[in-house]
Amino acid sequence: MMKRVIIVGGGYAGANLARALDSRAEVCLVEAREHFVHNVAAIRSVVDPSLLAKIVIPYDRLLRRGRVRQGIVASAFDGGVMLADGATIEGDIVIVATGSHYARPFKPTLHGARAFEDGVKAAHASLLATDRVTIVGAGAVGVELAGEISTAHPRKRVTLVSGASTLMPGYSAKLARSLEAQLRAKGVAIHLSTRVESLDATDSPYLGTLPGMPYAAENQLIFPALGARPITAIFRHMPAAYFDAQGRVRVDAWLRPAGAQRLFALGDAAATGDPMTIVAITRQVPWLAKIIAATLAGESPKSLPAYVPWSSRGILVPLGPRDGASMLPLMRDGVLVGNWTTALIKGRELFIPRYRKEFGYARKCA
Repeated sequence: MMKRVIIVGGGYAGANLARALDSRAEVCLVEAREHFVHNVAAIRSVVDPSLLAKIVIPYDRLLRRGRVRQGIVASAFDGGVMLADGATIEGDIVIVATGSHYARPFKPTLHGARAFEDGVKAAHASLLATDRVTIVGAGAVGVELAGEISTAHPRKRVTLVSGASTLMPGYSAKLARSLEAQLRAKGVAIHLSTRVESLDATDSPYLGTLPGMPYAAENQLIFPALGARPITAIFRHMPAAYFDAQGRVRVDAWLRPAGAQRLFALGDAAATGDPMTIVAITRQVPWLAKIIAATLAGESPKSLPAYVPWSSRGILVPLGPRDGASMLPLMRDGVLVGNWTTALIKGRELFIPRYRKEFGYARKCA
């Protein structure tokens, strides 16, 4: 009899793992939303909302053998999960891949794809209605957004503000310098080591003023881009769970939290040593798929190689379809590549054809 694997969360980590295990186990993917949202392209959709028809994709073609069940998981344990409605799903292995939150409209919420689309369209309308844009936060989302807006609307006055002393804090200084030079060439005003004391909202863009900043009195479109927050409510019900400074659940060398034996954590919610990026998922998912296949065959995870994160922090940061810079997680310190390679890997198509194909929608829009 084929064994059951329950995966909680249908984002990048959960969906990719579900596909990898579909032929090896009876996979049940539990996801709160009815559609997958390819949020890698959400930043560009703010300047080009026509992308929405391509990046909001139903789950109905993701798996051939397994199934996707819509629901909210309240708790997980060795042997199964309990849904918010009280139903229990039993399984031989459970993987929790609940991902992370981000300010709207860059990631969907539990309210579903329609709310996500409405948020993107509202941000786009506000963008068209104003000449000045201020982005608060100079991590990957803030930097990429500044690049997309300044590329699509070169006459708009775009300002990027950060309390950090450099763009892309936590990443290579060479990467930060390359991105800063390109943004300045596009006319983006950059204010580093500048803390914004007051925001009217931190979870969505808004039209308003920004006290203490240049052009403070001018009405402007303000985008909070203050970083991702891991979704870890499920783990907080586990008495033995511990969390790192980012709020990610701590895991053992085989990505198991809270002393669990057959329950694993994956992706943004897990303190794997990787950053919260898709680049990290490309390492975690194949490794965990092998661990689970071996575990289902009767091997102990501890008899298998432990997880080792990338030796360097890799990330891809396009600044529009043609520009940008990336750090590839190769060799000890990573390899910096410029706009041509960044555009080839990510910037031109934002992985849209790949994910539409993986979800079975390669030829027509959802």
